[in-house]
Amino acid sequence: MNGVFRRIFGGIVLLLAAAVIAAGQQRITGSVMKRSTGGALAGVNVRLRSDILPVSSSAVTDSRGEFAFAGLSPGDYTITISADTFKPLETSLTLEPRATFHLVLKLEPVANINEQVTVFRQEKLLDPTQTAVATNLGAREIGSLPAARRTQLSDIITPFVSSAVAGHDNFVHLRGNELSLNTFVNGVSFYDNPHAMFTPGISPDVIQSVNVFTGGFPAEFGNRFGGILDIVTRNGFDADGHGSVTVGAGTYLRNNVSFDYGGHTKKFGYFFYGQGFESDHFLNAPEPVRFNDKGMGSRAFAQFDYRATDNDTFRLLLTGEGTNFEMPNSTEDELRGRDLFQRNREQTAIASWEYIFSSSSTVSTSAYERYVSARLLPTTDPLSIEASGLRNDITFGIKSDYSLFIGSTHAIRAGVDLAMFRLREDFAFDPRENEIEIEPFLFRGRDTGGQASVYFQDKIRVTKNLSADLGLRLDRYSLVTKETSLSPRINLAYSIDDRTVLHFSYNRFFAPPPIENLLLSAHLGFDGEPPQISLSDFFETGISRSLGSKLVMRLTGFWRSDRNSFENTELANVRIFAPTTFARGRAYGLEFSGQISEIRKLGLSGYFSYTAQRAFQTGPISGGFTIENVETGETGPAAFDQVHTGVAGATYREHRSGLFATMQVEYGSGTPAALADDNGVERLVRLPAHFAANLYVGVDLFRKEKRKVSLQLNVENLTDKVYRIAKESEFTPVQYSPPRFLSGSMTFKF
Repeated sequence: MNGVFRRIFGGIVLLLAAAVIAAGQQRITGSVMKRSTGGALAGVNVRLRSDILPVSSSAVTDSRGEFAFAGLSPGDYTITISADTFKPLETSLTLEPRATFHLVLKLEPVANINEQVTVFRQEKLLDPTQTAVATNLGAREIGSLPAARRTQLSDIITPFVSSAVAGHDNFVHLRGNELSLNTFVNGVSFYDNPHAMFTPGISPDVIQSVNVFTGGFPAEFGNRFGGILDIVTRNGFDADGHGSVTVGAGTYLRNNVSFDYGGHTKKFGYFFYGQGFESDHFLNAPEPVRFNDKGMGSRAFAQFDYRATDNDTFRLLLTGEGTNFEMPNSTEDELRGRDLFQRNREQTAIASWEYIFSSSSTVSTSAYERYVSARLLPTTDPLSIEASGLRNDITFGIKSDYSLFIGSTHAIRAGVDLAMFRLREDFAFDPRENEIEIEPFLFRGRDTGGQASVYFQDKIRVTKNLSADLGLRLDRYSLVTKETSLSPRINLAYSIDDRTVLHFSYNRFFAPPPIENLLLSAHLGFDGEPPQISLSDFFETGISRSLGSKLVMRLTGFWRSDRNSFENTELANVRIFAPTTFARGRAYGLEFSGQISEIRKLGLSGYFSYTAQRAFQTGPISGGFTIENVETGETGPAAFDQVHTGVAGATYREHRSGLFATMQVEYGSGTPAALADDNGVERLVRLPAHFAANLYVGVDLFRKEKRKVSLQLNVENLTDKVYRIAKESEFTPVQYSPPRFLSGSMTFKF
């Protein structure tokens, strides 16, 4: 890395050392005016209410008729406007992760003092300006899952997003994309893969709300596409002096315990969380029964918020996580006594500051750091393949965003993100007497690099019915390989009426190779070439329609073409995964989904989603580790190509007694695999389809008391059908799904 980068990141290190606390990026701003003249109304009372606020908030418009509510959490809000001699106005909105609403509210005068005014509210299920395709998961949806299923971030995605394909080693692939689940935590993104094989990851229990973006990506998002998880974490202002303790137990040692507590003074908020868990079925196993598959882990989370003034807010987020787990054995491995073991560690710090210049302009700046390590311990038996290694990476970065509203027409957002990476990889490998095509090696790699990104986007209300989210992103990446790319983002939404919205997107993607085992893959690279940067063209179109006041349905088609398509290739069945790039790739599909808001009288809510999709990769290999000689133009389905997937769920809540029950189902038509026939000849087949159903029931007790108790019983994979999930390569044996899990948990809330 050149001297300029080094000086920039030297400053970042000092900034991180000096930083203390940081900020919430959700805001509601607006202006109040006379409907007849358009003149500003000063001194108007604005009241903000929500179930997630301990008490309602109030504001008074200034001389320009403007108001602002900052430091908000995602959720549903109601705003009431009242002023002497004017009719009151009430409107409702849903604030999603890191969203900013700017409202222009026009009041009508009261004709006479005896006039009685009734405020009518209409709940709009569709946002006519929404151009992105996203699934929003709040604390309620996440909390409906068993405590044991909330130990890994990837486990909360597959029950709700149909295009998510569960693959080998607990990976999740979205829309035919190997690099999925890019996490943004309070606006900051990291390169690390959140799957259990690579990092302990953040706990789902600390999430206040998350948007899972699968299409129509704004220019702010970069580097990883398929499923971007835009996460907003919990805070002490929402906890308001309350906490909880959860204890869970289940079959296969799926035991866990967690606690949280948060509170605040007038200006200072604090929130703490801790979790410990274990399982005797930690990863997907290469046999219907498990051998050597125990894992355990712990996580700690702390967040401090300081609202210095009405315009200044600060936040400091700290996490520390660790997991220890065995590498599952096949029957042959078990007979040999193979005992491969891995330890993963992670630590993160994000310090942020947000300043509100006015109700229409805001700046937010974050300095961040993350350390991740994974140590593979060698087997002690004398026959199995011998492999060991240590991988760690350190990320330093600084990101700054500026938001500006110009009336009700333009919502402009611009920003810069600078990141530096330091990689260390040490590996030893010896096949011993096993017949594989990889020679013994010792590898020691060190490298430093970085990425600089700048983006600009403008969400424009072109006409009453047409909205456009137009953006441009510039990325310069330098680590093992180098490239600069300009990425346009064009996302359109056209509202036919209040109930029907059409949308169209064209996005250009710039995706650097995975950071995990990148140096090793470059060292073993096919024809000496390291994994290459992927450039993609992504098109999407669809229609959304609300039916009645409770049901929203959506039909979306997508198509993506890649130059350099990623795949993780396992190094000889020792679960060291090195990135590989094919010359080209493509994916396309059609999604149909529905969301049913709760019908209060019946206590019922639900969702369903179905996806038909394909994913292909075309040779030759353009870089990274492989032993395959894929010919130029040779095309085949990607290992994560699953044609049909579907998810659905229904929840019943009896509000008077606190009883609730949730049924979820997941379907997959099977992924491709090369399996030997009766004559020992390998043929490309597709693994059988599978269907899994889960049932969760529980009750909330003492709900009117200060201290409450929640009990929950869970059955995952009701039919106990153990099916084959995937076979990634000739090195990877077929991997099987988990069996039926029975579990229960008790949560004490205080």
